[in-house]
Amino acid sequence: MKKAANKRSLLLFLLKIALAAAVVWILFSRGQQEILKCLRSFDCRFLLPALFFQIVALLFSAWRWQTLAGVLQVKLSFFEAFSLTMQGNFFSLVIPGGAIGGDVVKMAVIGKRSGSGSCMEGVFTVFMDRVVGMISLFLLTLVLLVPGTGVLMKLRFGTLPCEPGMNMLLIAGIALLSLAGLGASCVIFFHEKLFRLPGVSFLTEKAEHFSKGAVSRMTGAADMYARYWKKLLFLAFLTTFFVHLMAVVPICFLFAGMGVEVPLFTLVLAVVIGNIAGLIPLFPGGIGIRDLVTVTILSAGMVNAGDAKTAQLLSTALMLLLNLAGGIFFVLDPGRGKKELKREQQ
Repeated sequence: MKKAANKRSLLLFLLKIALAAAVVWILFSRGQQEILKCLRSFDCRFLLPALFFQIVALLFSAWRWQTLAGVLQVKLSFFEAFSLTMQGNFFSLVIPGGAIGGDVVKMAVIGKRSGSGSCMEGVFTVFMDRVVGMISLFLLTLVLLVPGTGVLMKLRFGTLPCEPGMNMLLIAGIALLSLAGLGASCVIFFHEKLFRLPGVSFLTEKAEHFSKGAVSRMTGAADMYARYWKKLLFLAFLTTFFVHLMAVVPICFLFAGMGVEVPLFTLVLAVVIGNIAGLIPLFPGGIGIRDLVTVTILSAGMVNAGDAKTAQLLSTALMLLLNLAGGIFFVLDPGRGKKELKREQQ
């Protein structure tokens, strides 16, 4: 049965790669001449700053995780946080689950190195790092939706006619998804009320028994983070600028390399909503669906389709290059043989 399950996982992963490749190929093939023309005239000097700001976002993400680990007294050096962040990005491409799959690998590594005394706390830091990032992303999306309604109402999907009502449903869907994401991200801080619901307390007790106290350790970690809510909000605030808005900067340089001016708000709206689409685990690392959504919104904002596709595909190529570089961190990781990340003395 294990072999059959492994075969199914491999087949599913290959299908996801094929799906992502198909979407990227469709984007390229439907504007091939324009894209090739843009690439021939592209000023390659703009690739360096675009790559630099993508690295800045990764460095901030590593620092954020290190800071969150410190709240639970889990010792994590900045280099180790950066190395594991890069490794997580690499595995988000090569194992099922997309970005979530990369987080699972980080949890497994940090859990192993934290030792039996703080394994659950180490794992929980990865989860909380994702929660802070999601809170920031969904709040930013909600802020952008109202002024972005004019652009989103012009969305067209290929040659299919799009009624205004369909666009309004799409906007409402994005808003509801963002609200649901915020609710799911914050529910952990109200676990006491959740556990009082009929049937939930019974399931919690059973889970506590079978997990040998892991549930209590997790809720205790959540309570610790709740006491530092100001720090979490501050990190979410910084994440808005150094991760989600920082993701706009590289593509700005790529458009500049083509000599194309793009309305800044339209670019921000396209990149942010594209990154939400990239969370869908059907695509490895979000590649394919993120490109399609970003290009579609840019086109609705009156950006030439060929220019939009060229800049977005170049941005994805740089991101893919960085994610693949995470494999080097995995091979050369000096902490692979380390057995424990000792907790700091309280």
